[in-house]
Amino acid sequence: MNFKSHVLRIVMPSIVAVLFTTPTWSHAVSLPISSMNEELGSLRDVDADSDSLTLLTSKDIERSKNRGVYVSPFTSSDATAGGNYYVQFGLDMSLQNPYGYKFSEVFPKGKTFGIDLAIGKWFTPEVGLRAKLNWENGLPLLKNDHAEWLAPFGRNGISHEKGGYLGFYAEMHFDLHHIFAGFQPMRQWNAIVYPRTGFTYDFSVSKGALLVGFGTLQRFRLNNRLSLFCDAAYQKVASGHTGGSAKSTGTGTGSNSYFDVNVGVQWNLNRESFPKVSERAQANPVGKAHAWDWSSNWFVQMGLDMALQNPYGYSFSKVFPEGKTWGIQAAVGKWVSPTIGFRLGVNWQNGLITNDHLTRVAPFGRNGINHEKGGFIVFYGEALLNLRNFFLPYDANRRWNLILHPRAGLDRNFAIGSFSPMLGLGLENTYRLSRRFSLAFDFAYQVTTSEFTGDASTTGMQVGSGSNGFFDMNLGVIFDL
Repeated sequence: MNFKSHVLRIVMPSIVAVLFTTPTWSHAVSLPISSMNEELGSLRDVDADSDSLTLLTSKDIERSKNRGVYVSPFTSSDATAGGNYYVQFGLDMSLQNPYGYKFSEVFPKGKTFGIDLAIGKWFTPEVGLRAKLNWENGLPLLKNDHAEWLAPFGRNGISHEKGGYLGFYAEMHFDLHHIFAGFQPMRQWNAIVYPRTGFTYDFSVSKGALLVGFGTLQRFRLNNRLSLFCDAAYQKVASGHTGGSAKSTGTGTGSNSYFDVNVGVQWNLNRESFPKVSERAQANPVGKAHAWDWSSNWFVQMGLDMALQNPYGYSFSKVFPEGKTWGIQAAVGKWVSPTIGFRLGVNWQNGLITNDHLTRVAPFGRNGINHEKGGFIVFYGEALLNLRNFFLPYDANRRWNLILHPRAGLDRNFAIGSFSPMLGLGLENTYRLSRRFSLAFDFAYQVTTSEFTGDASTTGMQVGSGSNGFFDMNLGVIFDL
């Protein structure tokens, strides 16, 4: 029996069970809270019917463990789907630093100005998401006549005349003050860090480019609705951002980059509210509400993986067998609440199991070199969003979960020495077998840059939206720590 038949034997029973039974949904980790409210009777904050974030202190958790009860810090759904949203508006300055050029010359050659608009949501006091739009070098009042390092490279003023460029960013925010010092609803200053992914689109050359980055945000609270903020980030971006006229990064590890600094105002669409956490913080003079529990709801994941390489300009009809690779995947993650979590993973492809018909992984051609050199490896980070727990009340007895996960990371092709940014989106189904074990089937699609293919497949400067992509399917197990 071949590998595909083994996969079907494993997957089909779960699919049939999902389609023809009424499932009880579960969080990705075991959180059997509703079944133990009676056992936790003396614990003050058990409120399974509450729509707000309900937390237990570390002492409460320890007491429950001593009584033989497994408990999460979260006893019901976290911040409701309609709560804790905010919008931001700011002025921006970017410092372009193309590969091979000295940063000492970034003023004024790489300096641009723009505006930012963002919308975000805090799921817990510590973790949130933000989507951000940046329009750079497009407004008449924010023009820099000396900006040589924008596409088209070295042609001053063309970028501004054509409308500059747009940056689209997705970020996962971690509030360091709330994580390390405990939640305080009246705190005036919050320090936040975030990984960032997204892409830019340059109107002057009609070209898009992927990016990955990291930033920090300082927020200063003025009142319950209004805050000031200062935001700074650094990102690596593909060669399309420079318009192809700057020095090429080739297939090495160098890349184009730019700094991004902006200041602005934040308006909370509704009052930022985590009622149960607030009550505990106000009652605790040292201010530690134990909202962030480092020890709970961690999990590890292992699986077998199949990727389908689909480089730009190649027919998908021949992806079998020319683009098929096999690999293994390992990951570690944490659920911060029943709704949101994060995961860090690594996927090693074409290193253990070879495909003699493979032609679509650099160096291109049926030559076996990629496998001999160790294949390629993908390092990625993901934000996990449990769709059922987001839209419906939390149910601790659910067995089947549907999890959406935007993904960003780096591809490392050992055969050609390339390091390329990667951006993707996936959907994972998990089915809980016991308190600790779950089965997982994951399907994702990601795009990467031409460097990953060794420039054997490139969109050039004639194609604005094309990209190299690959599908990724994974079947594995999850063990809740």
